[in-house]
Amino acid sequence: MDNKPYHHGNLRSALVEAGLELISMEGEETLSLRKAAMKCGVSNAAPYAHFNNKDEFIAAIQQHIMDLFVSTLEQAAETYENAPDFLPMLGTVYVKFFYHNPVYFDFLFSRKNIRINLSLDCAGEKEPLPLKILKQAAMQTFSKVDMPEPVIQNKIIAMWALVHGLSAIATMPNVEYDKDWETRIEDIIKSI
Repeated sequence: MDNKPYHHGNLRSALVEAGLELISMEGEETLSLRKAAMKCGVSNAAPYAHFNNKDEFIAAIQQHIMDLFVSTLEQAAETYENAPDFLPMLGTVYVKFFYHNPVYFDFLFSRKNIRINLSLDCAGEKEPLPLKILKQAAMQTFSKVDMPEPVIQNKIIAMWALVHGLSAIATMPNVEYDKDWETRIEDIIKSI
């Protein structure tokens, strides 16, 4: 968007995208509605029609990332649902989402309002939809082999630790790896 004038369409969405670009380039600390407005080529007052303050703006950016992530996982779950390697493929999609969007990983999981419940029975609790998608996929897969719930819970925690940890490693700028992450992620996940 680099300071191109904003023309019609959804200003809220354009501001969120500009906010993500600014976070990627300069970090969250210097993010402001004014800078996002400048990037979109609108007046400094225009963002306030959509956000009351920076906190609301950051919450909208978080929701945007979460929506993209959920959509990506749901599409993968639908695509691979009946595949024999359903869980590894879902894990691969999880890691690749962040590998391709490293700023999303740091931004999303640095939020204090992200609540993770690793219990199997968390009906009624608000938990991030991505973890719920992974839990449902695991329950669907493991229920076919008559596995006790404590074992299923341990496997879900281990699976989430694997994909989340691999995402963290693959998005760290100071990690050296002599292989291409893009082609190795699936192999690494399947090796476990």
